Amino acid sequence: MIDKQNRVRGDTADLASHSFAWVYASAWGKNAVEDLATVAARLLDAKLGQTGGAYTFSSFASKGDSDGYFIFDCGRAADWAPAPFSDNAESGATAAVMTACFYVGYVRRDH
Repeated sequence: MIDKQNRVRGDTADLASHSFAWVYASAWGKNAVEDLATVAARLLDAKLGQTGGAYTFSSFASKGDSDGYFIFDCGRAADWAPAPFSDNAESGATAAVMTACFYVGYVRRDH
């Protein structure tokens, strides 16, 4: 998950390990990508101490989407090693995710 400042903010593998919401969303499998992406954004915000109101998934971020996360699927990349959490947009982690992973969509956070 990459924020609008181009920082890698989280990995669902780390976020989902003890989450009932993640298990519930993955067990139903209906709209799995959309549901799991919004759950992941909510979990990441909780981990970062942020609160959001509604989370909305879309295929692409629009110019008006001011707050949210770009979602990438890195599970399909054969040579993938998770990029480290980064507070620095210059760290190279963002470029690694964007080039090695499959872009899934955008989750907008409404406060």
